[in-house]
Amino acid sequence: MTSQISSPCKWTDHHLNQQVMGRIFTWVCLLSSVSSSLVPYKTSIVQSGRLLVSFFGYPDKCVYGGTEHACTFSIACWLVGGSMEQGCTTGSGDSMADLMFTCCIPPSSNNVNHLLTTNYNYNNRLSAATPTECGLQMVGIQKRIIGGNEAFFGELPWQAHIRIKGYQCGGVLISHVLVATAAHCVHRARIQDIRVHLGDYDTQNTGHYIEPLPEEVHHVVQKIIHPKFQYRLSQPDRFDIALVQLSKPVTYRENILPICLPNHDDSYNGQTGVVAGWGRTDNEYGKTGTNILHKASVPILSDEECFRWHRRKSINLELHQEMLCAGHSDGHTDACLGDSGGPLIVYDVRTSRWTLAGITSAGFGCAVDHQPGIYHKVAFTSDWIKSYIIRSYTYSNR
Repeated sequence: MTSQISSPCKWTDHHLNQQVMGRIFTWVCLLSSVSSSLVPYKTSIVQSGRLLVSFFGYPDKCVYGGTEHACTFSIACWLVGGSMEQGCTTGSGDSMADLMFTCCIPPSSNNVNHLLTTNYNYNNRLSAATPTECGLQMVGIQKRIIGGNEAFFGELPWQAHIRIKGYQCGGVLISHVLVATAAHCVHRARIQDIRVHLGDYDTQNTGHYIEPLPEEVHHVVQKIIHPKFQYRLSQPDRFDIALVQLSKPVTYRENILPICLPNHDDSYNGQTGVVAGWGRTDNEYGKTGTNILHKASVPILSDEECFRWHRRKSINLELHQEMLCAGHSDGHTDACLGDSGGPLIVYDVRTSRWTLAGITSAGFGCAVDHQPGIYHKVAFTSDWIKSYIIRSYTYSNR
């Protein structure tokens, strides 16, 4: 993704002893060169990494989801298609160790290592007929993230970074050629000024983070604003959702995958969602966005609770049926200006997949107690979105 990291073997950080790091990375690169031809021995790759992790004084075991797993090198885990979770360097205070070592969750028995073209079931969710499906992580989850944590590379493969001359917005991949975002982000933008970055992690390409797979940068050929969109100054925008059509289909891989769409009658009140983006990470005046993708969890509120919170702050909120609220009562975690258009996702236990619940739209203040974020409720317009997925499918197969 960056000139410094065209392959795992080109990482050149100097936080740890260079001689030791050189030996470690020589070993990891050797694993990389043989892993594709020695697929039956991938388990031994993880176990060998486990031994080296313990050599550096970190635990060789971790517990995730109630099951014991191996602590190993992040790259070794990635090579075998595992999911990278925290739990091996907790409390070490060593950010480099946090990058190098991971709790490696092996791929489930029904996963495969090859990515195929997605088949859509346009009347519902994505078809389960192919390995590449919506809402599945192949690695390991006014609007900017306040109080969140850095995401892992590839943890949110549907996340889009939309760059428009002079400003940025978030977005979410929903098909091979469509990205959903907030209508207020793009309704005045010229199509030729919009660029959509997919698979991005470090937007400034600093070289300080391992990015094993490249991003894709796409031009836009069409923007589709919801016909009922209304831009409003003192209240949240009505029907604040838009789709942008990419100039060519994306290539699905571990860091670029689509999110699932909800059904029209789905409700996520009371569940905890996840917001993500490259916006501001604290609430100090004058702070700008971060170059590293951040994530934060937020509870989804009922309409009644959202009204009650705003009345407590003497705010006259107009909340319509295509909107939802999400946030903490103390305001410690929120989304702010730079994350407009980004996804609010929930883990649907019925399908075991991540699903798009909302599009970040507005809010009265940022990370303020009892002033939650306002999101477009995707379930309300899911049929409209799916109709354009059908049309775009025809376009991408011409």
